[in-house]
This record gives sequence, structure tokens and C-alpha cells, in this order.
Amino acid sequence: MKIKTSKESAKFDGDTDDLAEFPSSFLSVENPITRITATEIPVTHPAEPDMFARHDGVPAHDQAALSGKRIVLVGGGGLNSWVAVGLARSGARRLTVIDPDRVDRTNLSRQFFFQEDLGELKGMRLAANLERQAVGGAAITGIGLPFEEALEDFSIDADILVVGVDNNSCRLAAAQEARRRRIPAVFSMLSRDGMRCQVFYQDPTTIEPCLWCALPNLDPDKIMPCASAIISSCFMAAAFTTFFVHRGLMGWGTIERFNWREADLTGMALNQTGMIKKREDCPVCSGG
Repeated sequence: MKIKTSKESAKFDGDTDDLAEFPSSFLSVENPITRITATEIPVTHPAEPDMFARHDGVPAHDQAALSGKRIVLVGGGGLNSWVAVGLARSGARRLTVIDPDRVDRTNLSRQFFFQEDLGELKGMRLAANLERQAVGGAAITGIGLPFEEALEDFSIDADILVVGVDNNSCRLAAAQEARRRRIPAVFSMLSRDGMRCQVFYQDPTTIEPCLWCALPNLDPDKIMPCASAIISSCFMAAAFTTFFVHRGLMGWGTIERFNWREADLTGMALNQTGMIKKREDCPVCSGG
């Protein structure tokens, strides 16, 4: 396991006597990983029902299948921070969060962060904040590195990838990594105005479509600007994403399968649920 270390600070060229030194912590991280152990809230009375008793009867729900699976969340912001809360609350006990971004003030209105998290790495702070959400107990790992760098530096086991990021390059890397590992992946996205969400379930089998089959116009080289977002749209996307994660780990039971969900807060666009088909000319599926 490699740990990135650097103690050098960035300095301006020329006369810097009157300029503040840029914090070195914003350029490098000496230990970009944290591990949190959350303990299960204990039973207070022998007659008390099981913590997840209300899950009984929910279509296709399998609590044991959820609790034992290794869930890796790629991104820990407006989308995945709430997905992480939902998964921890519903009994997922093995969570890893990967996000190299730092918490800023605009995040506090719509993401699961607090004042004391400002300036800190999202991956590591979200892991810490999830401790009290994991009511059934959990092992939670937070990594403050880009996804591909985290894969290089650490051994990360995963039964499913949950991808809630704002750049196509990372989406492509995650789609390919899920294909390589033969595991499912769930991708969530918001429209530029923050009113519409799209969520796609990528099946682990190569005969099923990948994200690029669903959205062939995604440009991996394009830098995505920060889009508008509000907590209601984040909640909407998180609900559909959590549902897909549950299905990827528990199966579908009597629920009719689908791999695409699109919804609009304003009601101006039709909500859509359906099955995206595999494209024969897809460069990701063909390995091109």
C-alpha cells in the first residue's frame, strides 16, 4: 500500500514577501485514508423488534445480502452523500467512499457535511459523518483521492460501484472498472439546471448495456462545469440510486427489471422507466 507524502508548499515566483503562502495541505495529502468502525445500536429490551423489521415484506428485500456486500461509492457530494446515508441507514455494513474534493460553503446547503468539515477532504469527512448513520454497525473507509489514483494506491474490494460524480472521465473509468471486475455499477446524474435526474444500472454481465450504450454522447475529455443543484433534486436522485444498489445486491424478485430511471421535479418532462439496449458499436463494450 502506498501513501502519498509531500511537505512542500506552493510559492509564487518573484517577490512574495507580501503574499501569503498557499496551504500545502491543499496540494497534497500525507494520509489520504481513514477507517471508521460504527457499532450497532444495542437492543434495550428482549421484546424489542429487530432494527430492520420494517424491511420485511418490501418486495425483493434481502437484509443479509445487503449487510455483507462491499459497496464502493465513487464521489461523496450532492448525490452520493445522501446515497451513503440511505445505505448506512438501511443496513449496509461495508462502505467505502472515494472523493478527492474539499468541502466548501456551497456544499453545506445540499450535502451531508457540516461546519467542521469545511476545507477537509470529502471522502474522509463523509466516512466520519456516516458513523452515526450506520445504526446497524459498519466498517466505513474514506479515501481522499481521485478514483483511478485510489485504485492504484489501495486494494479496494467491491461488489458494486456507485458513481455520483460530475465528470465523464471518472464515469468512463468506473464503467470500465466495473466491466473488468464483472460487478454492477450505478450511475446518477443531474441536468444542468438541477431539475432532472438520470440514473442508470449497469449490469455485471457483458451481454448487457454499459453507461455509454445508454448515453453515447458523453465526452470523456470534456471538463464538466459546476451545475445548479438543490437538495430536493439530490434527494430524488439518491432515492433512485439507492433502489438500484439494493437491486444490484439483492436481486429483483417479483419486480419487473429495468435499468434506466429519469425524473423531473418540475413535471415539465415525462418521467421515464425502461430498459436500455446494448449498442453493438459501443466503444466501451467493444473494448475500443
